[in-house]
Amino acid sequence: DGPGCEDAKACLGSIAKFLLTHESQRMELIINGHKNVTGTDPATWMDRPHIRFIGETGLEDTKWYNHKQNDALGYFMWARIQLALADKMPIVGDHYKLLGQLFDFLRTIECWKDLDAGHWEEHSAQHASSLGPCLAAVKAFKELVEQEGMSVLPCKDDTPDVLEKNLQEQLDLILPNETITPAEHTRDADSALIFLCYPLGVVSDKMGLQIVERLKKVMGHIAMCRYRKDSYWCKDYKELIGDDPTKHFTDEELKHRDSLLKEGEEAQWCLFDPMVSAYYGKLYQSTRKEEYLKLQQLFLARALAAITGNDCEFGPWMCCEAYYLTKGEWKPNDNTPLVWTQIDLKMALYEMERSLSPVGRMKRPASAMS
Repeated sequence: DGPGCEDAKACLGSIAKFLLTHESQRMELIINGHKNVTGTDPATWMDRPHIRFIGETGLEDTKWYNHKQNDALGYFMWARIQLALADKMPIVGDHYKLLGQLFDFLRTIECWKDLDAGHWEEHSAQHASSLGPCLAAVKAFKELVEQEGMSVLPCKDDTPDVLEKNLQEQLDLILPNETITPAEHTRDADSALIFLCYPLGVVSDKMGLQIVERLKKVMGHIAMCRYRKDSYWCKDYKELIGDDPTKHFTDEELKHRDSLLKEGEEAQWCLFDPMVSAYYGKLYQSTRKEEYLKLQQLFLARALAAITGNDCEFGPWMCCEAYYLTKGEWKPNDNTPLVWTQIDLKMALYEMERSLSPVGRMKRPASAMS
């Protein structure tokens, strides 16, 4: 309720309008077999539904970009359905049609084995962090269908079942890793997986604990790497790569960028400590185990300690995207302040308030703790 809910409705409404206006026709061409966008050929990446657009105008950004980001589509669908499930923004008309198109698109490209760019818009691989949001979306949609008694689906009748079955099977094979296919991009720890634990809640607590245990491999003294051997915002990044934050890289260009990285010089990102704290909060609220409360406090303290001070060139009290090494010092990168970090921290504070309140210490359904 309140301004936050209205902001969410406006934001998701704007994204839906963009997709309906500019991307529905792209999806129809793919669904009906007129375009093949699977594989790793960069020439097809602009033929997928665009996940980046010009916010001021709502128009497509025609600059070349890797739109192979199934996670972005999954997150949009999941978030839109959450508003419907909470009776804040019913799904009717064009929005219902759009969800159907998106589900059929994901089925057509066989998203469960699609080599997309993942959370970090980089190496073409089968990413668990992309499968998770799509699975969360289809589970939420099936919940909405039952809640609202919907008898006619906006997609092929068996699409939700096909997606859920295949996404769950592949996710079970990959986790707690981020990628295992192709072998050269195998990654056993990636901070993006925390979002499958919180807020998506698409993994069991047993798997969630395995994921956060793996995150110890990417923890730094300030925050967390996205993953080890991550060259984005590596040491002296602007001098080596340039200062265009929107620059995108093909798989071949990434090989050159990756060659610039030295071990231990990965950027440390401020997005993840708040989410780890929030997840431990959910675990504490359902189990009352003090160890989870202590870990919730630890990761919240790390998140708060990463807020900028008076020595920051962008000003104090800022939530950074990341800290990177430049001229021998760890400093906030240019994407400071970052709304993504701000909302993550807000959710961490919200879960801490719940943990410290008797009202917040409620049991979750047994299925959520399996």
